[in-house]
Amino acid sequence: MPEAAAGQEGRTVPPDREKPDWEELGRLLSRGYIDSGFIGGVTRVPVEDVVRDMLSEARADEQVAELRRTAAAAGVDADRARILEVGSGCGMTVVRGRTAHGLDIHGIEPSMGEYSSTLDVCRRLIGHYGLPADAVRDATGEAIPFPDASFDIVYSSNVLEHVGDPAAVLDEALRVLKPGGLLLIVVPNYGSWWEGHYGILWLPRMPAGLAKLYVRLFGRDPAYVDTLNLIDRPWFDRWLGRHPGQLEVLDWGWSVFEQRLRTLGFGDWAALSVAKRIVTFVHRSGLLEPAIWLARRLHWETPIIFAARKR
Repeated sequence: MPEAAAGQEGRTVPPDREKPDWEELGRLLSRGYIDSGFIGGVTRVPVEDVVRDMLSEARADEQVAELRRTAAAAGVDADRARILEVGSGCGMTVVRGRTAHGLDIHGIEPSMGEYSSTLDVCRRLIGHYGLPADAVRDATGEAIPFPDASFDIVYSSNVLEHVGDPAAVLDEALRVLKPGGLLLIVVPNYGSWWEGHYGILWLPRMPAGLAKLYVRLFGRDPAYVDTLNLIDRPWFDRWLGRHPGQLEVLDWGWSVFEQRLRTLGFGDWAALSVAKRIVTFVHRSGLLEPAIWLARRLHWETPIIFAARKR
């Protein structure tokens, strides 16, 4: 992997160090997930598995590889770009991006409520690797603390469904993006058949009221539905209507979705092991081609991987 040049702004490759205290970091995250009711009430994935996935270097490396691939397809060199991650969670993508891949990547993550434990872990990781303290700033996506046109890539993965005002977050992302820069947003598609937080099959475009009744059938906490923005393709179309002529949409993630369906080429992170079993059943039952045909026409690709270039 490329290493950063000494003194190059935003790029830090620390000296060799012992590994972080993963057990202590895991305890911090576990308390947050358990105290919030996410474990048990929302997901049935064991807390140790959720924590392992959140702190996985391999998972962070997968995200960096996907970011690089999408950026290259858009004509943006991620290795030379200034990158902002909106919603950095535990900071693994920023930390691995800087220390293992030599990326000039920055992040924001809020400290309030359910996110306090993830930001705490993020700060500990940043300190352990000797990265700048402001590599991940305490901020929300609705108020990104950077000037206009600051970044070549603004990236966010599985965050937009959790924010207070998703349209305002994308407005801010567009504001801090340079002309010609790449906006890359990965978000669950609530116009599809899968809900990854609960780890259950979903009814496309189900309204929140019905969704709360639906998750009760699985013995899950319906209150969590109220914390989710049920985003789908039409939602993005409405947001794009607020910014006519400002963005060139490059991709919605269909090719990645189809490739994953055909090859089962996706990870087992969190509840995705359940999704993989469902797709395996579709393969074995001979329903793959009809499923792909319907999915393309009804926009069931999940997640949505929204890639757009700022004009």
